[in-house]
Amino acid sequence: MSGLIQDFRYALRQFRKSPGFAAVAVITLALGIGANTAVFSVVDQVLLHPLPYPDSDRIVKISQTFEGISTNNASPANYLDWVSQNQLSQNQAFAEMAASRGWQGSLSTGDRPEPVKGTMTTPSFFALFGVDPMLGRSLEGGDARPGNDHVVVLGYGLWQRYFAADRAIIGRDIRLNGEQYTVVGVMPPNFSPDEYGELWLTSSWGVPVHPLAPDKDPRQFRDRNYLDVWARLKPGATMQQGRAELGTIARRLESQYPDSNGDVGVSFLPLHEYIVGDVRPVLLVLLAAVVIVLLIVCANVANLLLARATARAKEISIRTALGASRRRLLRQLLTESVLLALVGGVLGLLLAVLAVPSLLALSPPDIRQFKQIGINREVLAFTFLASVVCGVLFGLIPALQSSRSRPNEFLKEGERGSTTNRGRTRSALVIAEVGLSLVLLVGAGLLVKSFARLMDVNAGFDPDHLLTFNLGLPPSADRVRQLAFYQQVVQRLQALPGVQAVGAVSRLPLSGGNSSRSFNVPGHEKGYDADIRVSTPDYFRAMRIPLLKGRSFSESDVGSSLNVTVINEALARAVFPGQDPIGKTLTNFGPDDLTLQIIGVVGNVRHVGLDADPHSEIYQLLGQAQWPSMFVAIRSATSDPTSVTSAAQNVVWSVNKEVPLANVRTMQDLIANSVQRRKFSMLLLTIFAAVAMLLAAIGLYGVMSYSVAQRTHEIGIRMALGARHPDVLALVVKQGMALALMGIASGAVLALAMTRLISGMLFGITATDPMTFLGVAALLGTVAFLANYLPARRAARVDPMVALRYE
Repeated sequence: MSGLIQDFRYALRQFRKSPGFAAVAVITLALGIGANTAVFSVVDQVLLHPLPYPDSDRIVKISQTFEGISTNNASPANYLDWVSQNQLSQNQAFAEMAASRGWQGSLSTGDRPEPVKGTMTTPSFFALFGVDPMLGRSLEGGDARPGNDHVVVLGYGLWQRYFAADRAIIGRDIRLNGEQYTVVGVMPPNFSPDEYGELWLTSSWGVPVHPLAPDKDPRQFRDRNYLDVWARLKPGATMQQGRAELGTIARRLESQYPDSNGDVGVSFLPLHEYIVGDVRPVLLVLLAAVVIVLLIVCANVANLLLARATARAKEISIRTALGASRRRLLRQLLTESVLLALVGGVLGLLLAVLAVPSLLALSPPDIRQFKQIGINREVLAFTFLASVVCGVLFGLIPALQSSRSRPNEFLKEGERGSTTNRGRTRSALVIAEVGLSLVLLVGAGLLVKSFARLMDVNAGFDPDHLLTFNLGLPPSADRVRQLAFYQQVVQRLQALPGVQAVGAVSRLPLSGGNSSRSFNVPGHEKGYDADIRVSTPDYFRAMRIPLLKGRSFSESDVGSSLNVTVINEALARAVFPGQDPIGKTLTNFGPDDLTLQIIGVVGNVRHVGLDADPHSEIYQLLGQAQWPSMFVAIRSATSDPTSVTSAAQNVVWSVNKEVPLANVRTMQDLIANSVQRRKFSMLLLTIFAAVAMLLAAIGLYGVMSYSVAQRTHEIGIRMALGARHPDVLALVVKQGMALALMGIASGAVLALAMTRLISGMLFGITATDPMTFLGVAALLGTVAFLANYLPARRAARVDPMVALRYE
């Protein structure tokens, strides 16, 4: 131990003698370690930490599949059969099952209602997640009986924000969606299994009601898929056992109900995997990118140490001559490099603390929902380990070369003769830096080009000058009440100054979520599925969705006995290829098995995402169909559509004082949110690639500057013998560009293999896009040329007389 302390003291004295070298090395290391720490803090919380529920690894999300594709939801009747048949199973796999459905509503205790996102659940929901309420109780079985269902459990955030954390809230009545509810409990912080977790209530039917048919018994719905279903495996039960049991139940239901359950299976996803979703590959790619940056940092610091080793060659030789063993020298040199890395790690940790909030601000909602992201014990351990590994990594090669020093050879050959091997090593490190930076640059280039292609996609509507918001009526509101409310709101909004058009729809494009319905077509043997949208007559005009055939909805259709529909182009091509669909009918549609007559065809709208092909869609007219929660779209004549927000709220309150505006956003904001995950990965990978390229250029510049300094005498002789400035310039540039080209070539080969890992993150291009590879190679070659040109120009200006006196 005393020897180690002595080594540390000696290292500190060395750094005090060379403060410039120490500062450059520490700052370079801080950038690399800090970036790794910041990204790892996100990876640690999102991918490695268990969810905040007891035995969360046994909680799963269950969904129905149709023809092998997950619908992400389930029908009430199938859910109830899963529950009952699981309980009757001899090898029962699940301890608990629960169903839920999110909804948008309003909460009011005074004059100003607040929009809330709630979850309607079965009473088993809280027992399944294993979290007790902080105050009061959770929902119980008796709450699902008629007359007892007007109770509510509040989320911690809503309790703090709206009720000022009043602990006497239990037993108090509140108005929820215009109806009286009694608060029975408050959940603890971080309890949010889904995006709607601001409050929870139940239904007197025992399962969540259907949004289109709140007055109908949902237990009869077998082909209306709108439930999120959750399950907890029994202790000792495996995922394989759970899948096998659900598969058996699904096959049994398929034979019992062939009309509704034909080709219907069950998908089974661990809760953590369901929540993390597509974020996992994004984070792993970013973690790989910062590791590459750290490797380049290590190569740069190793080059600095190799250059410094030349200046210390005499010191090392003398210590060897005085009896220092190679092992002793290795320990001393590695102590110095590890100490540098640890100091860089401390500074990097401070940078990470500052960087994490910015990282989260850029991140998609999938990451932001993990509220505990920050510097914890695991992240501190990672930073310490990364610092030590980096110290050994960049210090080992210089230490091995320096400790080989032989005093007699140093005295015989001199300092210049002893640096040949170091020069080769430094060149190899630069080649590696250039190659690794090209890998990152190609990845960033592919993501940038992919993002540009995505933003050029025609979404099917005009997003400019559009303000959108959500309005929610109670689920108990009947069709007449819904129609009257939305008709008045749309008419009064339309009368506002500067408003060009107003429409309402059950689901806005890119707002998340879908509701699918099955239907039949006379003369067709098979059935079809389509996404359903309920809209007001002027919705297509407000969104500027083109009408391709027939006509749009009109107010006269509302009171008509003929149920009409407008379909999109995708459905027309899939169901009526080569035919005119106008006048044709769709049968057995919706909860009431309606027959709909097609009156128009509109253009495809990318509802799911700009990168997703349009689905078949059916538009129903509000009044002929019902939907309690609607999105309103206002097309404004002004460049800032949010300027009408206040007036719009006053209009809504003039119709119903208990309905607030929720999710107020422009359509451009919705588009930006829909591509946020791609933008997040593109921005970060571009930043890391730019840093890598800068570090590689600095490394190349350093090697060439050192080479010029070592060859000053040779250059002087060449110039004395008649070499011109362009000749010397070409000589030095050629040497540096040879290293750069070798790095570019090796990096291109590595990139061809590595970029396939991000193929799932690309849109409109392949992972081997030749123009991206050529463009990145040209960019890196240009930067490398500049890094070579500066030392070459200095070499070309050498005075031959001064150079001949060199050394």
